[in-house]
Amino acid sequence: MSTPTTNPGVYPPPASPTPPNPASMQPVRRPAPTVGHAPPPTAAFQGASWFAFAVGAIAFLYAVWYAPVESSDRYFLYTGFLFSVFGCVSVSKAVRDKQEGIPVSGLFYGLSFVAAIAPLVITAYFLAYDSTMDDYSHRGLLGIAYALSAFAVLAISKNERDKAAAKASVK
Repeated sequence: MSTPTTNPGVYPPPASPTPPNPASMQPVRRPAPTVGHAPPPTAAFQGASWFAFAVGAIAFLYAVWYAPVESSDRYFLYTGFLFSVFGCVSVSKAVRDKQEGIPVSGLFYGLSFVAAIAPLVITAYFLAYDSTMDDYSHRGLLGIAYALSAFAVLAISKNERDKAAAKASVK
Protein backbone atom coordinates (compact mmCIF):
# COMPACT_ATOMS: atom_id res chain seq x y z
CA MET A 1 0.00 0.00 0.00
CA SER A 2 1.33 3.35 -0.92
CA THR A 3 0.62 6.56 0.90
CA PRO A 4 -1.28 9.15 -1.09
CA THR A 5 0.60 12.32 -1.98
CA THR A 6 -2.39 14.57 -1.46
CA ASN A 7 -5.00 14.61 1.23
CA PRO A 8 -8.47 15.19 -0.27
CA GLY A 9 -9.80 16.96 2.87
CA VAL A 10 -7.11 19.65 2.94
CA TYR A 11 -6.84 22.57 0.59
CA PRO A 12 -3.70 22.51 -1.50
CA PRO A 13 -0.98 24.79 -0.19
CA PRO A 14 -1.05 28.25 -1.74
CA ALA A 15 1.31 28.91 -4.55
CA SER A 16 4.29 30.90 -3.42
CA PRO A 17 3.84 34.48 -4.56
CA THR A 18 6.62 36.39 -6.15
CA PRO A 19 8.74 38.07 -3.51
CA PRO A 20 7.92 41.75 -3.02
CA ASN A 21 10.37 44.38 -4.13
CA PRO A 22 11.90 45.60 -0.84
CA ALA A 23 12.84 48.99 -2.26
CA SER A 24 9.26 49.85 -3.22
CA MET A 25 7.78 48.78 0.15
CA GLN A 26 10.22 50.58 2.47
CA PRO A 27 9.34 54.12 3.54
CA VAL A 28 11.98 56.74 3.02
CA ARG A 29 13.80 57.11 6.33
CA ARG A 30 15.93 60.06 7.14
CA PRO A 31 18.47 59.60 9.91
CA ALA A 32 17.72 61.50 13.09
CA PRO A 33 20.23 64.11 14.17
CA THR A 34 22.49 62.57 16.74
CA VAL A 35 24.42 63.65 19.78
CA GLY A 36 27.44 61.41 19.73
CA HIS A 37 25.70 58.11 19.14
CA ALA A 38 22.22 58.89 20.48
CA PRO A 39 19.55 61.28 19.18
CA PRO A 40 18.89 64.43 21.21
CA PRO A 41 15.97 64.32 23.64
CA THR A 42 12.55 65.11 22.26
CA ALA A 43 10.49 67.98 23.61
CA ALA A 44 7.89 65.48 24.85
CA PHE A 45 10.46 63.57 26.93
CA GLN A 46 11.89 66.80 28.33
CA GLY A 47 8.42 68.03 29.23
CA ALA A 48 7.47 64.71 30.81
CA SER A 49 10.67 64.73 32.87
CA TRP A 50 10.06 68.23 34.20
CA PHE A 51 6.39 67.45 34.82
CA ALA A 52 7.29 64.30 36.77
CA PHE A 53 9.79 66.22 38.87
CA ALA A 54 7.31 69.01 39.56
CA VAL A 55 4.56 66.59 40.54
CA GLY A 56 6.91 64.56 42.75
CA ALA A 57 8.49 67.58 44.43
CA ILE A 58 5.19 69.38 45.02
CA ALA A 59 3.56 66.21 46.35
CA PHE A 60 6.52 65.57 48.66
CA LEU A 61 6.65 69.14 49.96
CA TYR A 62 2.87 69.21 50.45
CA ALA A 63 2.88 65.85 52.23
CA VAL A 64 5.70 66.92 54.56
CA TRP A 65 4.01 70.23 55.30
CA TYR A 66 0.80 68.50 56.37
CA ALA A 67 2.43 65.47 57.94
CA PRO A 68 1.42 64.85 61.54
CA VAL A 69 5.04 65.06 62.79
CA GLU A 70 7.14 67.49 64.78
CA SER A 71 8.84 70.39 63.03
CA SER A 72 12.28 68.81 63.47
CA ASP A 73 11.07 65.77 61.53
CA ARG A 74 9.81 68.06 58.77
CA TYR A 75 13.21 69.73 58.51
CA PHE A 76 14.85 66.32 58.40
CA LEU A 77 12.62 65.23 55.51
CA TYR A 78 13.16 68.49 53.59
CA THR A 79 16.93 68.27 54.01
CA GLY A 80 17.03 64.61 53.02
CA PHE A 81 14.99 65.39 49.91
CA LEU A 82 17.31 68.21 48.79
CA PHE A 83 20.40 66.12 49.52
CA SER A 84 19.01 63.23 47.52
CA VAL A 85 18.18 65.46 44.53
CA PHE A 86 21.75 66.78 44.55
CA GLY A 87 23.08 63.22 44.88
CA CYS A 88 21.05 62.04 41.88
CA VAL A 89 22.40 64.87 39.74
CA SER A 90 25.94 63.94 40.86
CA VAL A 91 25.39 60.28 39.98
CA SER A 92 24.11 61.25 36.56
CA LYS A 93 27.14 63.44 35.94
CA ALA A 94 29.64 60.88 37.16
CA VAL A 95 28.16 58.03 35.13
CA ARG A 96 27.91 60.11 31.94
CA ASP A 97 31.44 61.44 32.34
CA LYS A 98 32.77 57.92 32.77
CA GLN A 99 30.86 56.67 29.70
CA GLU A 100 32.16 59.53 27.57
CA GLY A 101 35.76 58.93 28.61
CA ILE A 102 36.04 62.06 30.76
CA PRO A 103 38.25 61.27 33.77
CA VAL A 104 36.30 60.86 37.01
CA SER A 105 38.06 60.30 40.29
CA GLY A 106 37.07 57.22 42.21
CA LEU A 107 36.33 59.38 45.23
CA PHE A 108 33.80 61.54 43.39
CA TYR A 109 32.27 58.51 41.69
CA GLY A 110 31.79 56.69 44.99
CA LEU A 111 30.63 59.73 46.94
CA SER A 112 28.06 60.60 44.32
CA PHE A 113 26.43 57.21 44.81
CA VAL A 114 26.60 57.62 48.59
CA ALA A 115 25.02 61.08 48.28
CA ALA A 116 22.15 59.63 46.25
CA ILE A 117 21.54 56.43 48.20
CA ALA A 118 22.19 57.46 51.83
CA PRO A 119 19.34 60.00 52.10
CA LEU A 120 17.01 57.57 50.37
CA VAL A 121 17.83 54.81 52.85
CA ILE A 122 17.69 57.12 55.88
CA THR A 123 14.36 58.61 54.80
CA ALA A 124 12.93 55.15 54.07
CA TYR A 125 14.04 53.96 57.52
CA PHE A 126 12.50 57.05 59.11
CA LEU A 127 9.20 56.55 57.33
CA ALA A 128 9.08 52.83 58.11
CA TYR A 129 10.28 52.70 61.71
CA ASP A 130 10.93 56.06 63.39
CA SER A 131 8.01 58.16 62.27
CA THR A 132 5.24 59.08 64.65
CA MET A 133 2.78 59.09 61.73
CA ASP A 134 -0.01 56.61 62.30
CA ASP A 135 -1.33 56.99 58.77
CA TYR A 136 0.41 54.56 56.43
CA SER A 137 -1.07 56.19 53.35
CA HIS A 138 0.74 59.40 54.25
CA ARG A 139 4.00 57.48 54.51
CA GLY A 140 3.33 55.87 51.14
CA LEU A 141 2.67 59.24 49.52
CA LEU A 142 5.96 60.56 50.88
CA GLY A 143 7.86 57.52 49.62
CA ILE A 144 6.34 57.52 46.15
CA ALA A 145 6.79 61.28 45.71
CA TYR A 146 10.40 60.97 46.88
CA ALA A 147 11.14 58.16 44.41
CA LEU A 148 9.38 59.95 41.55
CA SER A 149 11.42 63.09 42.14
CA ALA A 150 14.70 61.19 42.33
CA PHE A 151 14.02 59.39 39.07
CA ALA A 152 12.81 62.55 37.33
CA VAL A 153 15.90 64.52 38.30
CA LEU A 154 18.06 61.82 36.69
CA ALA A 155 16.07 62.17 33.48
CA ILE A 156 16.27 65.96 33.61
CA SER A 157 20.03 65.96 34.05
CA LYS A 158 20.37 63.54 31.12
CA ASN A 159 18.19 65.79 28.95
CA GLU A 160 20.15 68.92 29.84
CA ARG A 161 23.44 67.22 29.07
CA ASP A 162 22.15 65.93 25.73
CA LYS A 163 20.81 69.38 24.80
CA ALA A 164 24.18 70.97 25.58
CA ALA A 165 25.96 68.33 23.50
CA ALA A 166 23.55 68.93 20.61
CA LYS A 167 24.21 72.67 20.70
CA ALA A 168 27.97 72.07 20.80
CA SER A 169 27.83 69.73 17.80
CA VAL A 170 25.88 72.26 15.71
CA LYS A 171 28.45 75.03 16.18
